[in-house]
Amino acid sequence: MCRTYRVVLAASAALLLQPLATAAQGGVSEDPSRRPRPALIAPRAASALLLDVARSGKGGVVAGARGNILLSADGRDWQQVAVPVDATLTRLHFFDERHGWAVGYDGTLLRTEDGGSTWTLLQFDPDWGRPYFDLHFFDRDHGLLVGANGSLLATNDGGRTLSPIESEAFEDQPNLYNLVALGDGSLLIAGERGFLARSRDRGASWQRLRSPYTGSYFGALPIGQSGVLVFGLRGNAFYAADLDAVEPLSAEALQALRDAALDPGAASSGASPVTEVSGWRALASEQVESLFDALVTADGRVLLVGMNGHVMQADLDGGRLVRLPVVPDNNMNAGIADGDALIVVGTAGVQRVALP
Repeated sequence: MCRTYRVVLAASAALLLQPLATAAQGGVSEDPSRRPRPALIAPRAASALLLDVARSGKGGVVAGARGNILLSADGRDWQQVAVPVDATLTRLHFFDERHGWAVGYDGTLLRTEDGGSTWTLLQFDPDWGRPYFDLHFFDRDHGLLVGANGSLLATNDGGRTLSPIESEAFEDQPNLYNLVALGDGSLLIAGERGFLARSRDRGASWQRLRSPYTGSYFGALPIGQSGVLVFGLRGNAFYAADLDAVEPLSAEALQALRDAALDPGAASSGASPVTEVSGWRALASEQVESLFDALVTADGRVLLVGMNGHVMQADLDGGRLVRLPVVPDNNMNAGIADGDALIVVGTAGVQRVALP
């Protein structure tokens, strides 16, 4: 399942009084019990469930369950910081070394302007209750958020207000898990039920792409100018050297997906078939553990991390994945390269993993 689906669903009280912008799905509840509560400062926050890790200048930032956010200057010692909400945080995004955002459950959107030391709550909607799974900012003001049930929203003021983007590409309402910018500046969203969609106008319009897989994609890694590696459920990974060579879905195929989403009797049997689709190459693997994140190391290796300590090296030219022998066997939700090691987050918190 998706890394955020595996979650079981001492800051200042003044943080609770900050004015909140109204989220696109609804406003902040007047019920005091539904107002945001600050994350607790916990001595074991670094070993609790964490879902994402990002660079902030020369340091690192991690985030996860119960609103936990921690910083490190060296990737080894981690210090928790005050956060004005205790909702589970699913993704971090930094535009530069100071300006960043975090998203999560209950429609949560946070912003930092000092590299992650302090956070401001911009959006919170427990009545909507569902999560944002990813975000991308083009500059300090303009950005996009994606989330549950085909949610796609835009902001022009750094996240203080959000506006929904309507597109027939999302009408079957899949969960949208990952949003990345390719080398040519176009955008790609990967999600459940084999969802892949591309935008060439900074998210204003979207084109659904033919997919070689009907299971969930949990992530995408840009490769070169217009290449991309997509990956997800049961260790499946597919490489397109040039996404321009991948055909869009026909109007008939898109309508069939909408009809299936509206038909309760069309529920999946659990099978997720792989098919040959022009432009995509399946990467052969003997492993079936789901993959949640991918990165490029300093020496140019493409690595993927996932369940039960699986770290896979991608041979894009050879069309295969090879497992690397690493020590941890816990689930790894995300990772970044740090010299000759990885900094990974998952069910065991944040860890430094030496690479062979």
